[in-house]
Amino acid sequence: FGLGACGSSSESTEAATTEAEAASTEVEATTEAAESAAADLSGSKYLSDGELTVGLNATFPPFEYVGDGTDNFEAVTSNENNVTGFDVAMMNEIGKRLGVSVVIEDMDFDGIVPAIGTKIDCGATGMTITDERKEAVNFSDPYYDATQGVLLPIDSEVKTEDDLKACKAIGVQGGTTGETVARGINDGAVVSVKSFNQAVLDLVNGKDDAVVIDQVPGEAFLSQYSDKIQLVEGSTFNFDVEQYGIAMPKDDEVMLNAINGALADMKADGTYDQLLEQYVNSYEAE
Repeated sequence: FGLGACGSSSESTEAATTEAEAASTEVEATTEAAESAAADLSGSKYLSDGELTVGLNATFPPFEYVGDGTDNFEAVTSNENNVTGFDVAMMNEIGKRLGVSVVIEDMDFDGIVPAIGTKIDCGATGMTITDERKEAVNFSDPYYDATQGVLLPIDSEVKTEDDLKACKAIGVQGGTTGETVARGINDGAVVSVKSFNQAVLDLVNGKDDAVVIDQVPGEAFLSQYSDKIQLVEGSTFNFDVEQYGIAMPKDDEVMLNAINGALADMKADGTYDQLLEQYVNSYEAE
Protein backbone atom coordinates (compact mmCIF):
# COMPACT_ATOMS: atom_id res chain seq x y z
CA PHE A 1 0.00 0.00 0.00
CA GLY A 2 2.86 2.37 0.79
CA LEU A 3 4.43 1.91 -2.63
CA GLY A 4 1.06 2.41 -4.34
CA ALA A 5 0.44 5.62 -2.42
CA CYS A 6 3.90 6.92 -3.23
CA GLY A 7 3.39 6.22 -6.94
CA SER A 8 0.01 8.03 -6.90
CA SER A 9 1.53 11.07 -5.19
CA SER A 10 4.31 11.23 -7.76
CA GLU A 11 1.85 11.11 -10.64
CA SER A 12 -0.26 13.85 -9.03
CA THR A 13 2.81 16.01 -8.57
CA GLU A 14 3.85 15.52 -12.18
CA ALA A 15 0.33 16.32 -13.37
CA ALA A 16 0.21 19.46 -11.23
CA THR A 17 3.61 20.52 -12.55
CA THR A 18 2.45 19.98 -16.13
CA GLU A 19 -0.72 22.02 -15.50
CA ALA A 20 1.30 24.80 -13.89
CA GLU A 21 3.70 24.88 -16.82
CA ALA A 22 0.77 24.98 -19.26
CA ALA A 23 -0.84 27.82 -17.33
CA SER A 24 2.47 29.68 -17.26
CA THR A 25 2.85 29.18 -21.01
CA GLU A 26 -0.69 30.48 -21.57
CA VAL A 27 0.00 33.60 -19.47
CA GLU A 28 3.24 34.21 -21.35
CA ALA A 29 1.42 33.82 -24.67
CA THR A 30 -1.27 36.27 -23.56
CA THR A 31 1.37 38.74 -22.39
CA GLU A 32 3.29 38.40 -25.63
CA ALA A 33 0.07 38.94 -27.60
CA ALA A 34 -0.70 42.08 -25.61
CA GLU A 35 2.85 43.36 -26.10
CA SER A 36 2.59 42.56 -29.80
CA ALA A 37 -0.67 44.51 -30.07
CA ALA A 38 0.93 47.47 -28.28
CA ALA A 39 3.96 47.25 -30.58
CA ASP A 40 1.63 47.36 -33.58
CA LEU A 41 0.53 50.82 -32.45
CA SER A 42 4.09 52.13 -32.24
CA GLY A 43 3.81 53.12 -35.89
CA SER A 44 0.68 55.14 -35.23
CA LYS A 45 1.15 58.90 -35.22
CA TYR A 46 -1.79 59.36 -32.86
CA LEU A 47 -1.98 56.18 -30.74
CA SER A 48 1.69 55.57 -29.96
CA ASP A 49 1.30 57.71 -26.81
CA GLY A 50 -1.20 55.20 -25.43
CA GLU A 51 -4.16 57.58 -25.56
CA LEU A 52 -7.15 57.89 -27.89
CA THR A 53 -8.98 61.23 -27.79
CA VAL A 54 -12.52 60.92 -29.12
CA GLY A 55 -14.62 63.89 -30.21
CA LEU A 56 -18.42 63.71 -30.07
CA ASN A 57 -21.51 65.83 -29.53
CA ALA A 58 -23.60 64.68 -26.57
CA THR A 59 -27.01 65.69 -27.91
CA PHE A 60 -27.63 62.57 -29.97
CA PRO A 61 -29.28 59.90 -27.81
CA PRO A 62 -28.95 56.94 -27.64
CA PHE A 63 -25.54 57.18 -29.34
CA GLU A 64 -24.22 59.94 -27.07
CA TYR A 65 -25.85 62.00 -24.38
CA VAL A 66 -25.10 63.31 -20.89
CA GLY A 67 -25.61 60.57 -18.31
CA ASP A 68 -25.43 60.35 -14.54
CA GLY A 69 -21.80 59.25 -14.38
CA THR A 70 -22.51 55.70 -13.18
CA ASP A 71 -21.27 53.90 -16.31
CA ASN A 72 -18.24 51.71 -15.80
CA PHE A 73 -16.11 52.50 -18.86
CA GLU A 74 -12.80 50.89 -17.93
CA ALA A 75 -10.66 52.45 -20.66
CA VAL A 76 -12.18 55.94 -20.41
CA THR A 77 -9.86 58.03 -18.28
CA SER A 78 -11.41 61.46 -18.89
CA ASN A 79 -15.08 62.28 -19.50
CA GLU A 80 -15.85 65.63 -17.87
CA ASN A 81 -19.49 65.82 -18.94
CA ASN A 82 -20.30 62.20 -18.06
CA VAL A 83 -21.23 61.42 -21.66
CA THR A 84 -22.67 57.96 -22.19
CA GLY A 85 -24.35 56.06 -25.01
CA PHE A 86 -23.49 53.50 -27.65
CA ASP A 87 -20.60 55.41 -29.27
CA VAL A 88 -18.91 55.94 -25.89
CA ALA A 89 -19.31 52.26 -25.01
CA MET A 90 -18.01 51.24 -28.44
CA MET A 91 -14.91 53.45 -28.20
CA ASN A 92 -14.30 52.27 -24.63
CA GLU A 93 -14.30 48.66 -25.86
CA ILE A 94 -12.00 49.54 -28.76
CA GLY A 95 -9.64 51.26 -26.32
CA LYS A 96 -9.55 48.16 -24.11
CA ARG A 97 -8.76 45.92 -27.06
CA LEU A 98 -6.00 48.19 -28.32
CA GLY A 99 -4.54 48.76 -24.87
CA VAL A 100 -4.99 52.54 -24.90
CA SER A 101 -6.82 54.92 -22.59
CA VAL A 102 -9.79 56.85 -23.99
CA VAL A 103 -10.44 60.57 -23.50
CA ILE A 104 -13.93 61.86 -24.32
CA GLU A 105 -14.23 65.43 -25.67
CA ASP A 106 -17.78 66.79 -25.88
CA MET A 107 -17.84 69.49 -28.58
CA ASP A 108 -19.96 71.14 -31.28
CA PHE A 109 -20.73 68.68 -34.05
CA ASP A 110 -19.63 70.98 -36.87
CA GLY A 111 -16.23 71.38 -35.20
CA ILE A 112 -15.40 67.69 -34.97
CA VAL A 113 -14.04 66.99 -38.48
CA PRO A 114 -11.82 70.13 -38.49
CA ALA A 115 -10.41 69.10 -35.08
CA ILE A 116 -9.41 65.56 -36.11
CA GLY A 117 -5.63 65.23 -36.11
CA THR A 118 -5.10 68.35 -34.01
CA LYS A 119 -7.36 68.62 -30.96
CA ILE A 120 -8.75 65.08 -31.17
CA ASP A 121 -7.62 61.75 -32.62
CA CYS A 122 -10.98 60.67 -34.01
CA GLY A 123 -14.69 61.42 -34.12
CA ALA A 124 -17.28 58.84 -33.04
CA THR A 125 -20.61 60.62 -32.93
CA GLY A 126 -23.15 58.96 -35.19
CA MET A 127 -21.34 60.53 -38.14
CA THR A 128 -22.54 59.52 -41.58
CA ILE A 129 -19.88 58.48 -44.09
CA THR A 130 -20.09 60.89 -47.04
CA ASP A 131 -17.85 61.59 -50.04
CA GLU A 132 -17.39 65.17 -48.89
CA ARG A 133 -16.20 64.15 -45.43
CA LYS A 134 -13.91 61.48 -46.92
CA GLU A 135 -11.95 64.27 -48.58
CA ALA A 136 -10.90 65.44 -45.11
CA VAL A 137 -10.77 62.23 -43.04
CA ASN A 138 -10.49 58.45 -43.18
CA PHE A 139 -13.53 56.47 -42.05
CA SER A 140 -13.64 53.13 -40.33
CA ASP A 141 -15.71 50.34 -41.76
CA PRO A 142 -19.41 51.21 -41.33
CA TYR A 143 -20.78 50.28 -37.92
CA TYR A 144 -24.46 51.30 -38.12
CA ASP A 145 -27.09 51.77 -40.85
CA ALA A 146 -29.39 54.75 -40.35
CA THR A 147 -32.04 56.85 -42.07
CA GLN A 148 -33.25 60.38 -41.47
CA GLY A 149 -36.69 60.93 -39.97
CA VAL A 150 -38.82 64.01 -39.44
CA LEU A 151 -40.10 65.26 -36.10
CA LEU A 152 -43.31 67.27 -36.31
CA PRO A 153 -45.76 68.92 -33.91
CA ILE A 154 -48.29 66.35 -32.74
CA ASP A 155 -51.10 68.09 -34.63
CA SER A 156 -49.09 68.59 -37.86
CA GLU A 157 -50.67 67.48 -41.12
CA VAL A 158 -47.34 67.14 -42.97
CA LYS A 159 -47.43 63.76 -44.73
CA THR A 160 -45.52 64.12 -48.01
CA GLU A 161 -42.34 65.70 -49.36
CA ASP A 162 -44.45 68.46 -50.90
CA ASP A 163 -45.94 69.18 -47.47
CA LEU A 164 -42.42 69.36 -46.03
CA LYS A 165 -41.38 71.77 -48.79
CA ALA A 166 -44.18 74.07 -47.70
CA CYS A 167 -42.85 74.32 -44.13
CA LYS A 168 -41.53 77.77 -43.24
CA ALA A 169 -39.00 76.63 -40.61
CA ILE A 170 -37.18 73.27 -40.63
CA GLY A 171 -34.82 72.78 -37.70
CA VAL A 172 -31.51 70.93 -38.07
CA GLN A 173 -28.21 70.53 -36.30
CA GLY A 174 -25.50 72.37 -38.20
CA GLY A 175 -23.06 70.22 -40.15
CA THR A 176 -25.19 67.07 -40.14
CA THR A 177 -26.53 65.11 -43.09
CA GLY A 178 -29.95 66.09 -41.74
CA GLU A 179 -29.07 69.66 -42.67
CA THR A 180 -28.01 68.52 -46.15
CA VAL A 181 -31.30 66.66 -46.62
CA ALA A 182 -33.36 69.61 -45.37
CA ARG A 183 -31.58 72.06 -47.66
CA GLY A 184 -32.33 69.77 -50.57
CA ILE A 185 -36.01 69.97 -49.69
CA ASN A 186 -36.32 73.71 -48.94
CA ASP A 187 -33.08 75.56 -48.42
CA GLY A 188 -34.77 78.80 -47.51
CA ALA A 189 -36.66 77.22 -44.63
CA VAL A 190 -33.66 75.64 -42.87
CA VAL A 191 -32.95 76.82 -39.33
CA SER A 192 -29.49 75.55 -38.35
CA VAL A 193 -28.59 75.38 -34.64
CA LYS A 194 -25.69 73.95 -32.62
CA SER A 195 -27.45 70.92 -31.16
CA PHE A 196 -30.39 68.61 -31.66
CA ASN A 197 -31.48 69.46 -28.12
CA GLN A 198 -32.01 73.05 -29.24
CA ALA A 199 -33.67 72.05 -32.51
CA VAL A 200 -36.18 69.81 -30.70
CA LEU A 201 -36.89 72.44 -28.04
CA ASP A 202 -37.57 74.99 -30.78
CA LEU A 203 -40.02 72.51 -32.33
CA VAL A 204 -41.74 71.83 -29.01
CA ASN A 205 -42.02 75.57 -28.35
CA GLY A 206 -43.59 76.25 -31.74
CA LYS A 207 -40.65 78.06 -33.33
CA ASP A 208 -40.14 75.42 -36.06
CA ASP A 209 -42.53 73.41 -38.20
CA ALA A 210 -40.32 70.32 -38.44
CA VAL A 211 -36.92 68.87 -37.47
CA VAL A 212 -34.92 66.55 -39.73
CA ILE A 213 -33.01 64.09 -37.55
CA ASP A 214 -31.72 60.52 -37.68
CA GLN A 215 -34.56 58.07 -37.05
CA VAL A 216 -33.27 56.42 -33.86
CA PRO A 217 -32.32 59.67 -32.06
CA GLY A 218 -35.68 60.99 -33.25
CA GLU A 219 -37.34 58.11 -31.42
CA ALA A 220 -35.32 59.00 -28.31
CA PHE A 221 -36.58 62.59 -28.38
CA LEU A 222 -40.10 61.36 -29.13
CA SER A 223 -40.04 59.35 -25.91
CA GLN A 224 -39.33 62.58 -24.01
CA TYR A 225 -42.03 64.69 -25.66
CA SER A 226 -44.60 62.11 -26.77
CA ASP A 227 -47.50 64.44 -25.90
CA LYS A 228 -46.16 67.26 -28.07
CA ILE A 229 -44.44 65.79 -31.12
CA GLN A 230 -44.69 62.94 -33.62
CA LEU A 231 -42.07 61.18 -35.74
CA VAL A 232 -42.52 60.33 -39.43
CA GLU A 233 -40.13 57.75 -40.91
CA GLY A 234 -37.76 58.88 -43.63
CA SER A 235 -39.11 56.30 -46.05
CA THR A 236 -42.24 58.46 -46.29
CA PHE A 237 -40.07 61.16 -47.86
CA ASN A 238 -37.84 58.74 -49.81
CA PHE A 239 -34.76 59.46 -47.69
CA ASP A 240 -31.70 57.28 -48.42
CA VAL A 241 -30.06 54.82 -46.01
CA GLU A 242 -26.88 56.19 -44.43
CA GLN A 243 -23.96 54.51 -42.63
CA TYR A 244 -22.12 55.69 -39.52
CA GLY A 245 -18.33 55.48 -39.33
CA ILE A 246 -15.52 56.49 -36.98
CA ALA A 247 -13.68 59.45 -38.52
CA MET A 248 -9.86 59.48 -38.31
CA PRO A 249 -6.88 61.42 -39.68
CA LYS A 250 -5.81 60.61 -43.23
CA ASP A 251 -2.14 60.29 -42.25
CA ASP A 252 -2.42 57.25 -39.94
CA GLU A 253 -3.11 53.93 -41.65
CA VAL A 254 -1.92 52.04 -38.54
CA MET A 255 -4.68 53.65 -36.51
CA LEU A 256 -7.28 52.96 -39.22
CA ASN A 257 -6.33 49.28 -39.46
CA ALA A 258 -6.18 48.86 -35.67
CA ILE A 259 -9.63 50.34 -35.10
CA ASN A 260 -11.12 48.39 -37.99
CA GLY A 261 -9.59 45.21 -36.57
CA ALA A 262 -11.01 45.85 -33.10
CA LEU A 263 -14.42 46.67 -34.57
CA ALA A 264 -14.42 43.46 -36.63
CA ASP A 265 -13.46 41.39 -33.58
CA MET A 266 -16.27 42.98 -31.55
CA LYS A 267 -18.79 42.03 -34.22
CA ALA A 268 -17.40 38.49 -34.51
CA ASP A 269 -17.45 37.68 -30.79
CA GLY A 270 -20.87 39.21 -30.06
CA THR A 271 -19.69 42.22 -28.05
CA TYR A 272 -21.01 44.67 -30.64
CA ASP A 273 -24.51 43.16 -30.49
CA GLN A 274 -24.44 43.22 -26.69
CA LEU A 275 -23.60 46.93 -26.65
CA LEU A 276 -26.22 47.63 -29.31
CA GLU A 277 -28.87 45.88 -27.22
CA GLN A 278 -27.81 47.67 -24.04
CA TYR A 279 -27.44 51.20 -25.34
CA VAL A 280 -29.67 51.44 -28.44
CA ASN A 281 -32.40 48.80 -28.38
CA SER A 282 -33.03 49.18 -24.62
CA TYR A 283 -32.66 52.97 -24.41
CA GLU A 284 -35.07 54.78 -22.14
CA ALA A 285 -35.12 58.57 -21.87
CA GLU A 286 -33.90 59.83 -18.49
